Amino acid sequence: MGYKTISLSDEAYNVLKTKKFKGESFNDLILRLLSEPEQKDILKLKGNWKGSTEEVENILDLIYKNRGKARIPR
Repeated sequence: MGYKTISLSDEAYNVLKTKKFKGESFNDLILRLLSEPEQKDILKLKGNWKGSTEEVENILDLIYKNRGKARIPR
């Protein structure tokens, strides 16, 4: 396995350092971050729902019913 040297600004290094787990190398950190699914901005999804108002109401009913069953550790 070969190695490459890359340059980072202090700002980039500090951001990476905050994401690093204890005992994790920067190499492992970068591989982990690049393998995680990309997060989508929820606002970009606005207007994409093609379902009916009745479907929305059914989904909301299920959400509200299941919220009471959820156990949140304290």
